[in-house]
Amino acid sequence: MSLFVYEAINEDGRIITSEINSASKEEVVAILTQKHLAPVKIELKGSDSKVSVGSKAIFESFSALDKIILVRNLAATIKAGLTLSEALDIMVVDTTKNIVKKFLVEARQGVLNGQPLSSIFEKHSKDFSPIFTGMIRAGESSGMLDRSLEELNSHLDREYKLIKKIKSALTYPLILVVASIGIITVMLVFVLPKLSKSFAQNNVELPALTKVLISISNALTYSPILDVALVAGFIGFVMYFRKTASGKKFLSEAAFRIPVAKNLIKKIMLVRFSRTLGSLIGSALSISESLNLTAKAVGNSKYEEAILKANSDIKNGIPLSRALKNNPKLFPNFLTSLVAVGEKTGTLDKVLKNFADFYEEDVSGALNDLTTFLEPLLLLGMGVVVGLIALSILLPIYGMVGTFN
Repeated sequence: MSLFVYEAINEDGRIITSEINSASKEEVVAILTQKHLAPVKIELKGSDSKVSVGSKAIFESFSALDKIILVRNLAATIKAGLTLSEALDIMVVDTTKNIVKKFLVEARQGVLNGQPLSSIFEKHSKDFSPIFTGMIRAGESSGMLDRSLEELNSHLDREYKLIKKIKSALTYPLILVVASIGIITVMLVFVLPKLSKSFAQNNVELPALTKVLISISNALTYSPILDVALVAGFIGFVMYFRKTASGKKFLSEAAFRIPVAKNLIKKIMLVRFSRTLGSLIGSALSISESLNLTAKAVGNSKYEEAILKANSDIKNGIPLSRALKNNPKLFPNFLTSLVAVGEKTGTLDKVLKNFADFYEEDVSGALNDLTTFLEPLLLLGMGVVVGLIALSILLPIYGMVGTFN
């Protein structure tokens, strides 16, 4: 007999950690199953490989790919004719990432206890958006969970590719910005302080530009701890501010005032709006609930307000196409015309997805245009700033050399 340490989920969904004497892991599983416990991890006591599920999960999170794979596998197993609990059983065995396995075990236990799958996802709102749970709930209500999961998988996959495309296009400009900040910081923190001492010892008359940069350098080198605290505080404030309602509104307004970025942001928002709304309607959610969820998912306060206003108009009997037409700056005539056709033919979900596919190509073009514009502009800006710093250093040096002659 050996002493095993196990972690299991009870009927209330809580994790229990305890020890048990048994001949093998298989026997431990059988004992736990008889006690209506779902095993999460079983290890020999004192085993070097034993790591707490909870401690691992703290440092893990659901990535976009984790969600896509989870939904894709769940849809495939249900479509193959397996019950939801059987599908979850298979996925628990095949999953290696700890946080995903822990969630699947909890979901399996919840399903066995008669809970709807959507309610289990709702308990993890930090990882799964309202759209995610809304589409699953619609599939459960309509009896077409596999279709809703496939719809959700398609939506998540396209959204992931769109975000990846945006990040990829902006990587090089970001590298230029970071490199510029790094070069300027090195020159102000390490180079200029040493030269300023030489200038002071030789009583060199400093140009105004050099005096300004030396003042900045003195401020930066006065207290490194204070500098780190200020930078950390600023980053923390920005991260907090962008999550507040006023912060979201401010950033949305600011983004729409940048001439180069305005069209790109508008196209991204239109792709998100049309694809999200099309996916939700395709999952058999009502138009009103679909609009509410889309407003939360679109990621821009101007569009969120416009979508909620359109939802209010629809409740008063106004067609969606006409409600969107009231805001031509955000919703182009091309989109509202297609929506009108979709409403008449009963193919609104397909029309919206086709529009999203069409506009996604425009997003790619707009991203290329933006990076083509930004790269030389950033290089020029970097050259000007570094050149000014170099000039502020060289001018006093020439003056100091002149005094020696």
